[in-house]
Amino acid sequence: MNIYGKILTSLSLVCLTTSVALSAVPKPNVYDGGNRWNITAFNDVSPVHTQSATQVICFSPYTVNAANNSIEGIWYSLSFPDWNGRYYQEGDELKMTGDYAKDIGHDHMTLQLTTMGPKNEVAFKDWTEWREDGRFGRIIGWANARLVRKGKCPKIIATHEAFSLSKELPERLTLKGEVAKYPSQADLEPLENYLERTGLSAQLRK
Repeated sequence: MNIYGKILTSLSLVCLTTSVALSAVPKPNVYDGGNRWNITAFNDVSPVHTQSATQVICFSPYTVNAANNSIEGIWYSLSFPDWNGRYYQEGDELKMTGDYAKDIGHDHMTLQLTTMGPKNEVAFKDWTEWREDGRFGRIIGWANARLVRKGKCPKIIATHEAFSLSKELPERLTLKGEVAKYPSQADLEPLENYLERTGLSAQLRK
């Protein structure tokens, strides 16, 4: 085989490997088809699972773990400052960890993506939020969660840009006009009000 034949063969193998890798990633997943989602908490302790906060989350482009075709990346919020973390999806199970309040507050979500609806746009399961207290940690809330795909985030940005954007977001307020303390807080101003007040709503419509 001449040099050109070897190059073409190598390129074919690369394309085939890439194609296999992309076809093997979980479908649906949190990035392909729209990386902007709304997550809503429902108080698990309440007999009627009272609805709490809704937040906007953007998922970054993922990397593929060849060993099991899982994907992982970072996520950041567009509706609560300094709230960001990492995600991991294997099959239809999504795991998220995150921090807020200068890493004193923490979140963990385990969600199951479904194939409900034409756009595979819903996930359900659990959301736990807590803060460090020097001992065992103080639970903010045990919650059920619903994750709904809403579209695409304004643009794909690098990891360091996502971190900076997250920290520079305006404060989310409560219905009383006070600064919100944690992402799943029940008495937050409506999400639409926050997005309009901060100018983010216009960016998301682009």
